[in-house]
Amino acid sequence: MNSLFDALPYLNNYQPSFLVLALLSLSILIQNFLNAPLAFIKEEQTPGLPLKFDHSSLSFRVLRTYSNATENMPAFGWALLVAIIAGGSPTLVNWLAGIYFVFRMGFWAIYYSGVGKVAGGPRTIVFVGGLLSNIILAYVAIYAVITV
Repeated sequence: MNSLFDALPYLNNYQPSFLVLALLSLSILIQNFLNAPLAFIKEEQTPGLPLKFDHSSLSFRVLRTYSNATENMPAFGWALLVAIIAGGSPTLVNWLAGIYFVFRMGFWAIYYSGVGKVAGGPRTIVFVGGLLSNIILAYVAIYAVITV
């Protein structure tokens, strides 16, 4: 046996979802790495202290994007894993994971770039899109658990 995919062949149907989970983890690690050169090198922000400035500052946006990603990852990761373990529809789970990933990458790009209004602009739209796809994924997970 080389992997859990060998031991539990049904997991092969969820490989796209596992890839999304790994890519999201990598994106958070990259954001963490970018904190130093983009937020701390100019000494605009101080590690461990409340953020200075507002959305007009790149250093503020960099740290808020990273914080937002780390805050949202557990809800997505657990909903995804429960949906997979409980045998939720692989097609639906994979699509929802992919949609969530696209919205999260859009959120990252929009927040870093500072495009649009702080509230009600493109950043809000992609955040809500990701949130809704995660809510639907959590519902799929719950449904799969209670109908086993």
